[in-house]
Amino acid sequence: MLHNETRKLLVQAFNKTHNAKEVAECFSVDRSTVYRLVERMNATGSVETRTYLRGHKPSLSQDDIQKIEQLIQKQPDVTLKEIIETLNLPVSDETVRKAIVRLGYVYKTKSLHASEQERPRCERKEVLLETSHARMRYKQSSLS
Repeated sequence: MLHNETRKLLVQAFNKTHNAKEVAECFSVDRSTVYRLVERMNATGSVETRTYLRGHKPSLSQDDIQKIEQLIQKQPDVTLKEIIETLNLPVSDETVRKAIVRLGYVYKTKSLHASEQERPRCERKEVLLETSHARMRYKQSSLS
């Protein structure tokens, strides 16, 4: 892989000589590399490496993310499944959840108040808890 500076020098050398074979030998590359870089320079104006094209492509487009945000604003208690079904998205629940978190929303499940929390503790449990922390006495050994 050629560095960006080397790519620029290669194109400049070709523009001066118009001899791809000599330029390729000088830079230790194939002639097709010279032609490809010159063609890219003419088409885009740059021969730098295109790192933004690497990696995993996003499953949701910006349009999909905007639709998710609009749906959440209209219906704040919507579930992930309902978002996927309503917008007909071909993605998993986890993908939608990550998009919601990136939008700044907190994903929170509804929790019902347990009836056990309203009752006083059972006296027997409290007694067991108190006795489980009994103090131990250590004696110094008389064998010295």
